[in-house]
Amino acid sequence: MLNPFEKLKIPPKVNDTVNVMLKRLPKISGSSVKDREIRRLREYYERVEKYYKFSIDFPRVEELHPFYLESIKIITDINDLKICLSITKKSSMISMRILRKYISEIKKQPESEANKLMREAFGRVTSVLRRSSQCIDKVISIAGELRKLKTVDPELPTIIIAGPPNVGKSTLVSKISTAKPEIANYPFTTKEIHVGHIILNDIYIQVIDTPGILDRPEYKRNKIEKKALNAIRNLSGIIVFMFDSSISSTLSIKEQIDLFEEVLSTNKIIVPVINKIDEKYDEYYNKIIEYLASKKVKWYEISAEKEIGLNELKEELFNLIGVNKTNEISRN
Repeated sequence: MLNPFEKLKIPPKVNDTVNVMLKRLPKISGSSVKDREIRRLREYYERVEKYYKFSIDFPRVEELHPFYLESIKIITDINDLKICLSITKKSSMISMRILRKYISEIKKQPESEANKLMREAFGRVTSVLRRSSQCIDKVISIAGELRKLKTVDPELPTIIIAGPPNVGKSTLVSKISTAKPEIANYPFTTKEIHVGHIILNDIYIQVIDTPGILDRPEYKRNKIEKKALNAIRNLSGIIVFMFDSSISSTLSIKEQIDLFEEVLSTNKIIVPVINKIDEKYDEYYNKIIEYLASKKVKWYEISAEKEIGLNELKEELFNLIGVNKTNEISRN
């Protein structure tokens, strides 16, 4: 299942459509005055029709995968979206009806009335669209954001890389998959979900780089953090949780452990990874391994940047994914 918004044709925002038409009008000619004015209104009709098709092709919210449903909730209120979709559809239908009526009138009336009728039609339709532009433009913006997630396929075997900001998630994703996310030595470099792939024994594996998460209550989290938690909670697969063992870690060890406990509450398979092992700070490192040992879980120690320990980690991840082509994960 691909992103339901991937093939959605997104029209320009209202003012862009109106401005383009204003520039186009002098360039549209015809075999007669009537023909010219009819051609002008027909072109406007074709542009308005894109809003109507957009509104009816917009995926039904009730049928969306939880990942995409939550993606919408992060951006806007679901009920507001439904209202704006309805307004977009209604406004475009009214506009198309006006244009059809005036095209018919131009055909019936004397040629001397053609330009006047065209201007009336243009003005009325533009007024209808501009009155609804706040809603129409809002839906267009939402669709644009959702289409950025076009590579996320909830049905593929998935490895989700999660953890605090600046822990090395993007570096790890770039080392084990085809993804090339932005990598920088400061927190919150990753602001969107990034996806890479691995092909193993003809199995297409999806590797997701998530934005960093801070240890704080849900209501205090920003949209960037919520995008990461959406992937963690609503995409099936293995979660690789990365701890930062260096002195430069963004979060304290307690905050990292609290965050790990939150991810554990999802009841998914989680592989703990201690990163930056080549520059570990003993006090931090010892606290992390003491905690993980108390949880009786197996962990991996790596340096994503120096590619230390990556082969062992990948072997474990591939074993967990297994040899089937579904998104079922097992501890083989």
